[in-house]
Amino acid sequence: MELQTSTMRYDLSYLNQVFQGNKEMVNNIINLFLQQVPGYITEMEECVRKNEPMSLHPLAHKAKSSISMLGIKDMECDILKIEQDSKNLRNLDGLPALVSQVRANCQIVYSQLKEVIEKSS
Repeated sequence: MELQTSTMRYDLSYLNQVFQGNKEMVNNIINLFLQQVPGYITEMEECVRKNEPMSLHPLAHKAKSSISMLGIKDMECDILKIEQDSKNLRNLDGLPALVSQVRANCQIVYSQLKEVIEKSS
């Protein structure tokens, strides 16, 4: 699957609804994503490198809520699959590609969300 970089990969409507348009609260959630999720993905890449699939699901679980709240649908599907497959030790051959896909997606979303924060400052 080829990633498109020109379209917005996230959807802030859920956060805007929950926080009733409070930009500061929405930006706090975005900042949490920017601070935490890339690190989780780096750790997941390390688990893949070390062939430790059981260590993937707690990391995927941690990343899942941020990804979900920011409406990053395709990344959410991949992270759920990583979480379930690593927890149940199934489709292990597909995990490296999934983690790689999540990394690629994260890089695009990270840039886009950084812009959101910069524009609102």
